Amino acid sequence: METDLKIVLGKAFGELYEIQKKQGIKKVDEGHIFGLLNGFEEALNNEFEHLNFITEEEVNKVSHYFAPYVEAEEKTKELPAFTNMQSDLEKQGIGQARFITILRYLNATNRLNVDVNEAGDFTLTEEVR
Repeated sequence: METDLKIVLGKAFGELYEIQKKQGIKKVDEGHIFGLLNGFEEALNNEFEHLNFITEEEVNKVSHYFAPYVEAEEKTKELPAFTNMQSDLEKQGIGQARFITILRYLNATNRLNVDVNEAGDFTLTEEVR
């Protein structure tokens, strides 16, 4: 991310955190807010290091993987074991964390009609930051 963009976004996030703090919502500490508002590189890096960009191609790979089960409306027990799903998608360049994030997205957009919550030790409806 370009430095100027990172600084501007950091200031915007700092302002949002200030507003949240006034509303009784404390997601980050005062030092982090100060760092964002004043352009401290460490605070900016901490804020933006977890940004994900998941390509449409990656979403399509996972969606395509589940297509036979979605179209057949098969029950969860008909799905492969989570470790098999994970292994198959890792061969296509999609790691476990990314796979789960994409599953959450597909679930949130109602593009899965099979219950994959039972396929692994994770919850698709869990809030992700």
